[in-house]
Amino acid sequence: MKRNIKEGALRYVMELLMDFHNNKSSIEVMEVINLEKRFVNLVDYLLFDIMPSIINIIIIAVYLLYFINRYIRLIIIAVVVLQI
Repeated sequence: MKRNIKEGALRYVMELLMDFHNNKSSIEVMEVINLEKRFVNLVDYLLFDIMPSIINIIIIAVYLLYFINRYIRLIIIAVVVLQI
């Protein structure tokens, strides 16, 4: 996915009108490319670092609510809180 985003951004820059490249300095073009890299890194971080953690928390919460006795649930929550 990350590769597809990079290829799409590169393709977009390459397809821009020549007027854009003629009217802009190379520094401005590089800033656009660097901005694209930051965006790809942000999307990568959100999708592959944050989302799995959020999904795990939701799964654990559902499991605790529906499949575990309330006393066992309190013990598990206490142990987790004490370890933090």
